[in-house]
Amino acid sequence: CALPICFSTAQKCVEEGCRSIMISDVHPRRLEESVAKLAEMAGGRPVFGQLCDVTKEEQVQALINAAEEKLGGVDVLINNAGLGGSKLIVDMTDEEWNKVIDITLNGTFLMCREYGRRLLAADQPGSIVNVGASYAWTGGPGFAHSSAAKAGVKNLTETLAVEWGPYGIQVNCLVPGLMPHEDMTADIQGNLAGTSDK
Repeated sequence: CALPICFSTAQKCVEEGCRSIMISDVHPRRLEESVAKLAEMAGGRPVFGQLCDVTKEEQVQALINAAEEKLGGVDVLINNAGLGGSKLIVDMTDEEWNKVIDITLNGTFLMCREYGRRLLAADQPGSIVNVGASYAWTGGPGFAHSSAAKAGVKNLTETLAVEWGPYGIQVNCLVPGLMPHEDMTADIQGNLAGTSDK
C-alpha cells in the first residue's frame, strides 16, 4: 500500500475522518511503513495492516475476517491491488500475462466475492470501489495484460452493481488520472512532467 494511488487513497480516507482503517499489502516492510505513516496522520484513530496475497482465496478470507474483527465491520472495500509493466504482446510470456491478470482481475474478483457474500448473508448494505484505468476503454499498447485486466475490472464492476444494487450494495469503479511510476515509458514521463509546469 505504499504505491502512490493506494497510499493516497488510504490517506484521503484518514483525512476525511474515517473512524478506523485497515490496509493490506503482500510486502511486509512496505505494509509496516504505510501503517506507521497513516497512524501518524490518524491522530489516535485505529490503523491496522494485514498481509494478503489477493490471488489466494484463503488469504482474502483471512483479510476480511481480520477487518471485521478489528474494525467491527467493513463499510467500504477499496480494491487497488494490481500489477503492470510495459511489454509488447509479441514479447510477453505466458507467466507475465497470467501474473497481471491474476492479481489485477482475479484478485479484485476474489475480494468482491468474499465481501459481497458476507454482506448478502447478513442482509447488510455496503460499498465497493474498484480502481480502474482509462485504457480499459481505449486499450493500451505495450500494456496488453494490464489493459485487458482493467477492462475485466470495469465489466465486473458494472455487473456487480446491477446484481447487488437491489440489496443496498453499491459497486463503483474509480479511474484516477495518469500518475508517475517506474513502468512508464520515457515519452509519457516527459509529457506528464511538462503538465506540472502549466
